[in-house]
Amino acid sequence: MPTQNPSHTRALLIDSAVLIGLSIFSVALFFITRNGIFIIPLPMCLAIVIALWITVKVNNLYQKTGLFVPIAFGTILASLIGTGIVMLWLATRRTDPSTNLDVTYMSIGLSLFALAAVALVFGFIEYVFLRLLSLTRLGAIARVTYYEALLQPFSLIVLGIGSLLIAMLAFLPFFTISEDTKMYRDVATSFAFLPALMIMIFASSKVIDEEIENRTMLTLMSKPVARWQVVIGKYLGVFMLVFVAVATLAIIGSTCAYLRYFDDQRIDFMVARSNATELYKLLWTNQKAVLALIPANLLQCMQLASLAAVSVALSTRWGLALNITVIVLLYIASNLTRYIPQLGLEQPWDGIVTYVSYLLPSLGNLDLSQRLIYGEFNFGKEFMNSLSPLPSWGQIWNYVGVCLVYTVFYVSAALSFAVALFRTRELI
Repeated sequence: MPTQNPSHTRALLIDSAVLIGLSIFSVALFFITRNGIFIIPLPMCLAIVIALWITVKVNNLYQKTGLFVPIAFGTILASLIGTGIVMLWLATRRTDPSTNLDVTYMSIGLSLFALAAVALVFGFIEYVFLRLLSLTRLGAIARVTYYEALLQPFSLIVLGIGSLLIAMLAFLPFFTISEDTKMYRDVATSFAFLPALMIMIFASSKVIDEEIENRTMLTLMSKPVARWQVVIGKYLGVFMLVFVAVATLAIIGSTCAYLRYFDDQRIDFMVARSNATELYKLLWTNQKAVLALIPANLLQCMQLASLAAVSVALSTRWGLALNITVIVLLYIASNLTRYIPQLGLEQPWDGIVTYVSYLLPSLGNLDLSQRLIYGEFNFGKEFMNSLSPLPSWGQIWNYVGVCLVYTVFYVSAALSFAVALFRTRELI
C-alpha cells in the first residue's frame, strides 16, 4: 500500500488547522454581529480543506507526485464551484420576500464563483497559454518573465491591496441619491486599472535593462535566441501579468457591484415585490450594469498593453527611474489629448500639437468607463423593439473591436522601435 509523505501530511494538517480556525472565527463573528456576511468564509474554507485531503489521497493512490499541483488545483476549483452551486440553490429555497432571493446565501455562492473565476484565469495562463507558448523559444522567455514579475513582492502586495480595497469599498456608502451603485462601479473600475498600471510600470521598466545591468542578458544571448525574440518574449510575459491583474480585480469588482445593488436598491425591491414585471426590470438592470463592465475592463487592458509596449522599448536603453517618469508623463499627456480642440491654439501650433498627439497612445479613445457605467444601452430585444438613439450591445463590441485593431498596430510599432533600439545595445 502506498504511504503518505510525512512532509505532505504535516503541511496538510497545518493548512487544515488554519482554515478550520478561520471557519470557527467567522461563525463566532456571525453570532456576535448577526451579520450574514461573516458566514462567507465558512463553506469556502471547508471546501478547500476537503479538496486538499482529496488531493493527497488521489496523489498517494496513483503515486503521481508530479501531478500534485494540477490535482490540487482541480479539486479546489471543483469544490468552490460545487459549494457555490449549493449556496445558490439554498438562496432560491430560502427567499427574502423583497427580492425572491436569500441575499446571504447568494453572496456566499457568488463569492465562491468569483474565486473560482479568478482561479480559472490563473489556470488558463498556467496550464494552457504558457504551456503552448513554452514550445517555442519566444514562449519560454515569456513564461520566465511572467513568473519573475508575478512573484515579485511588489506585484503580490499591490494586487492584494487592490483586491482588499475593492471588497472593503463595497460596504461604504457614497451618500448619493440612488447613485451609490454607479459610483461604486466607477470606483471599482478605477481600482481595477490603477493597481494593474503600477504592476505594469514596475515589471516592464526592468525586464531588459535590469538583466543587462546584472549581466544575465549575456547568458540569455549565448543561447540560440534572436534579439527580437527577447524583446517580444519579455513583452508577452508582462502583458500576461497585466491581463491576470486586470481580470482578477475586475472579477472581484463586478461581483461586489452585483451584490451591492441589492442593498442599495432595497426600498425599490420592497416596493416591487408584488409586481413581477418591476422585479424583473430591477434584476435585469443590475445584470446589464455588470455586463457593461466587461468591455470597460477590456479597454483598460488595451490601454495597459499600449503603455507596456512603450515601457519595454524604453527599458532597452534606460533604467527604472527614467522609464517610470516617462510612462507616468505619457499616461497623463495621452489622456489630455482629447482636450486639444478646446485649447483654441492658433496655427501652426494647433497642427503641431495635433500631429504630436498622434504619436501618443490614444488612451482617451480607449476609455469608455464613464459612458458604460453612467450611460444606457440597448440589449437583445430592447434593441429590436426600441427606436431610441441609445447604442446597442453590438455597437459597443464593434467599437471594442476597432480599438483592438488600433492597439495591435500601436503595440507592433512600439515593439518594432524596441527591437531596433535593442539591436544596437551593447550588453557589456
